[in-house]
Amino acid sequence: MWKHRTLAAVAASSLGLFAWGCNSEQVETGAEATAKGLGKVGAAAESGGKAAGEKIKEAGAGTKFEKAADKTGEVMEKGGEKTKEVLDKAGEKVKEAGKSVGQAVDKAGEKLKDAKDKAVGEIKSLESKAAAEIKDLKSKAADALKKD
Repeated sequence: MWKHRTLAAVAASSLGLFAWGCNSEQVETGAEATAKGLGKVGAAAESGGKAAGEKIKEAGAGTKFEKAADKTGEVMEKGGEKTKEVLDKAGEKVKEAGKSVGQAVDKAGEKLKDAKDKAVGEIKSLESKAAAEIKDLKSKAADALKKD
C-alpha cells in the first residue's frame, strides 16, 4: 500500500513539475544541489561535534569530572560523525529520487504531448467533417429552394 502511495505521489509531483515547466535535467540538478547542501550540513555537524567534544574534554581535564567530560566529549564527536553519515546517505537517496522523478517528468511530458497531438488530430478531423456536412446541407438547402 505504501509503495502505491509513493508511486502516486511521484506521478502527481512529476506531472506538476512538468506543468510548472521543469524538465528532468532541472529536477536532477535541484536534487544534486540538495544533496550537496545535506553534505555540507553533515560536515558542519561533524566538525561542530568534534570541536564541542574537544572543548568538553579540555574543560574536564584535571577535575574530578574528567572521566565524565571525556565520555561526554566522545559522545559529542560520535554524534557529529553519525549525523554526517546519516545526511550523506540522505543526500544519496535524494540524488536517486531526483533521477527517478526526472524520468517521471519526462514520461509525463511525452504522454501529455502525445495526448495533445491526438486531440489536435481529432479536432482537425471533426472540423473537416463539419465543413463537409455544412457544404452538403448548403447544397440540399439550395436544391430545396430551387424546387419551390
